Amino acid sequence: MLGVFDSGFGGLTVLKPIHQRLPTLSTMYLGDNARAPYGVRSQEEIFQFTLEGVRFLFEQGCPLVILACNTASAQALRRIQQDVLPLEYPDSRVLGVVRPAAEYLAKHATRVGLFAPPATVESAAYVHELYDLGPAIKVTQVACPGLTDLIEAGKQDSPATDTLVAGCVKQLLAKDEHIEEVLLACTHYP
Repeated sequence: MLGVFDSGFGGLTVLKPIHQRLPTLSTMYLGDNARAPYGVRSQEEIFQFTLEGVRFLFEQGCPLVILACNTASAQALRRIQQDVLPLEYPDSRVLGVVRPAAEYLAKHATRVGLFAPPATVESAAYVHELYDLGPAIKVTQVACPGLTDLIEAGKQDSPATDTLVAGCVKQLLAKDEHIEEVLLACTHYP
């Protein structure tokens, strides 16, 4: 069984294509809606909450867990892989969404824009991954604080959301008007 973890319901955007490509695969989804969003929390909180979710999914019989949450992937994945798995779950695996997204972007653009929660931007995970894949790739990040909250509250079509998104786009274009690809680096954003 495959486990999919997210800080809320946004990870359903990752679960859906998994079901489309692997329709016979048994999956378990865990969204931590009670503590969403993670993108405004400290690195330690993100790590602890993510680790709790991963442990729960392992205990339910999922030997592989996908961290659908960009913030959890950016802030907690490596530490779980390097410090926790070898000691507690040597036969289990945890993967995230940062590396696959970076690999896609590296194949399609040299100037990349990124909209993300503050903790994802602060981690610079996408900047590092894209640099590893192509040192000439320029990454322009914009934190969108409050956007995940609005989406979790069902206000994705509200004037407040429109204003926030317009402000984020304006910030991004002010930093680099020649961006070729933009990543919505939060599973809630799509």
